[in-house]
Amino acid sequence: MGLLGICNAVSAYLHDLNLVSTAFRLLLAMTLSCIIGIDRGMKKRVAGVKTHIVVCLGATLIMMTGEYIHLYSNGVGVGDTARLGAQVISGVGFLGVGTIMVTGQRHEVSGLTTAASLWASAGIGLAVGIGFYSGAIMTAACIMIVFKYFKFVDRYVEQHSSIYEVYMEFENDDKMRAAIKKLNDSDIKVTNTYIDKSSKSDVISVQATLEAARWKPRNAVFREAREQDGVISVEEL
Repeated sequence: MGLLGICNAVSAYLHDLNLVSTAFRLLLAMTLSCIIGIDRGMKKRVAGVKTHIVVCLGATLIMMTGEYIHLYSNGVGVGDTARLGAQVISGVGFLGVGTIMVTGQRHEVSGLTTAASLWASAGIGLAVGIGFYSGAIMTAACIMIVFKYFKFVDRYVEQHSSIYEVYMEFENDDKMRAAIKKLNDSDIKVTNTYIDKSSKSDVISVQATLEAARWKPRNAVFREAREQDGVISVEEL
């Protein structure tokens, strides 16, 4: 038996559900999810190494359980292998919601990437659990490439965008309306305004979107917004 034959035999053995393949799948799930969790943990995100590993291990176990039921139930071949896995995909969505936070008076949303990485870790666990090793490994590698290198793409998009999410404070309601009208008349449209009316003072807090003309540089847009009469502060979210 040549090297190719040995590789095929090992692959076939690991794709069968047995004691060795069970241990291999769990260890592989731990390794792949740990790599993703390290990135999230180093960036001080809510879900770190342990959370990603537990989610991935749980998904792996559930997928193997579905396969076990299918293979070793009283009626051999009875049962849908993917049914339990489908519940994982929807169930992890609720867990991901717990990592998404709206923080501060500016209503900043954070944690979307971490929620997505948890959901993806569950998917990796399902793939490992059913023996789709190549898909799980390549997906984990792609996720790490996105985390490491696509931040530069994000930065490029932000730098070349003419749309800005901002938090603004005005002295009073009349000054706010006048400033917004003046900005709209000067090629800076103010849209999606959310006015915080919880404060008892006269200061008006507004979260809005500034849509500037393509030819207006970022500095000019924010300088013009800050120079409006009655504007206390303008911060980009």
